[in-house]
Amino acid sequence: MTLKTVEWKNNSVIMIDQTKLPKSLEYVTYTDYNDVATAIRNLVIRGAPAIGVAGAFGLVLAALQSSSETIDIFYLFCGIF
Repeated sequence: MTLKTVEWKNNSVIMIDQTKLPKSLEYVTYTDYNDVATAIRNLVIRGAPAIGVAGAFGLVLAALQSSSETIDIFYLFCGIF
């Protein structure tokens, strides 16, 4: 059996809620980039590789939700600047 720590599916980020381990295996689904950022801050996802992938997927969600016409405006939208 293969478990995916984090994955992209149907324009959503799905990850194991690692705060529930080892007692239970629960997945959470995020469709908003702010929620992904909160999940990273709250250690729902752990480990450098998984955090990196979750962050990248969060940026994809931000891009999908943004109507920015330039990369600089997109950065502002995401709160990067």
